[in-house]
Amino acid sequence: MSDEMVVGILQANLGGEPVENALKISSMVRSRFKEADIILTPEYSMANPFKVGDPKSFYEKAEGIGDSRFLSILEKTASETGSLILTHFIEKTSTPPKTRSSSVLITPGGERRRVYSKIHLFNAYGFREGDFFEEGSQTSMPLNVKGFTVRVAICYDLRFPELFRLYAWEGADVVLLHAGWVRGYLKESQLDFLARARAHENTIYLAVSNQVGELFTGGSGLYSPLGYKVYDLGFSEKYVEVSMEREEIALARKLIPVVEQSRAKWNIREKRERGL
Repeated sequence: MSDEMVVGILQANLGGEPVENALKISSMVRSRFKEADIILTPEYSMANPFKVGDPKSFYEKAEGIGDSRFLSILEKTASETGSLILTHFIEKTSTPPKTRSSSVLITPGGERRRVYSKIHLFNAYGFREGDFFEEGSQTSMPLNVKGFTVRVAICYDLRFPELFRLYAWEGADVVLLHAGWVRGYLKESQLDFLARARAHENTIYLAVSNQVGELFTGGSGLYSPLGYKVYDLGFSEKYVEVSMEREEIALARKLIPVVEQSRAKWNIREKRERGL
């Protein structure tokens, strides 16, 4: 079990063409890669439904995990760097024009694995992800990265604290969030305080990889279990690597044992509701 885990966070303005996006992601990562254990890319890394516009046209850009050209390009980058890559992926379904908003893990050895499909679709602020995607039905599978237990969420999930508390109850040390946080009134501030809250109230690290540009807020970064922002990527395209320390997780959980306290309270409530 390692004392630290290094996450590579990508912030970029990505368009509607999967191969172009994959080549851009790979170039940005290779130019600045040092030692990341896992690399996180933004939501809509493969293609942006709001830039494409039409659900039928967007469906044509979706791929299967096994035969994806988009993933093949990132697979080469994972092999070259020796790092895991966790990317957002537009997964083809058998129910067009709906696709699936998924998170796929790529290993240096060439394994591709869906770890999560987005549960909470972004039907708010005048946007309708539900026109493009079908809802996921399960929480993310846990990943073990250098002894850290890692779970995954996607953008609008951040507004649902129940998901993050469930991850904490199930032993998460880190949550990795793909984001395409659209611009709007106070949206930059909302992303920041929600991310701080989810990290602090669950005493976990939260890494956010967000898009940037005319549609998105930027402001990707890493949040500490103590509730502060460890690193802020600002408002330009960049790739950075940041360390997460097991010692900081332990300190937060010693000072603020909210997860265990909440587990005890909610277990009592569950027993009462069942008449035990």
